[in-house]
Amino acid sequence: MIMRKSGFTLIEMLLVLVVIGIISAVTIPQFVNSIRGNRLRVGVKSVVMAGRYARSMAVMKQADILLTFNIDEGTIVVDEVALTAAAVEDLKSDDSFDSEDEDAVKPEMAITRTELISRKLDQVSFESVEIDGDVITSGSGAVVYSSNGRCHPYTVKISDGQGKSVVIEVDALSAAKTENSE
Repeated sequence: MIMRKSGFTLIEMLLVLVVIGIISAVTIPQFVNSIRGNRLRVGVKSVVMAGRYARSMAVMKQADILLTFNIDEGTIVVDEVALTAAAVEDLKSDDSFDSEDEDAVKPEMAITRTELISRKLDQVSFESVEIDGDVITSGSGAVVYSSNGRCHPYTVKISDGQGKSVVIEVDALSAAKTENSE
């Protein structure tokens, strides 16, 4: 009786390795692009959801909520804002003050901020934030959401460093529209 050993030949193993190499060469670049695109999509969702959260908290708490974009650090922060007694008195003593006017309260009047959420963008960055016609490309910009859920319209542009960017336009009622740009 002859014993025969079973196994793979060297040619069969090399053929399998070549097939695996070809499949990897085709799929890895697509996988990398998918990850980059996903990071940009997550960044857009973070900006949109932070705005919606700020609006919801402003209505629910009947308080001013501050949405801050820190362009240099790539963070979005939602804070509850409390005014100093002096700031309130200054507003009341101002003859042009209208308690229904959402422009009357400015972010720089806040004495205390209670951070509700904070989000750092992952491998995407803010290119610019436009609030009331002022374009901010460094530092930080803030949008105040009033207790009635309204805010000043703003536009945020984020990019992934690979030439892809998305512009997010938010209207006074926090409805967001996005537009891809290359």
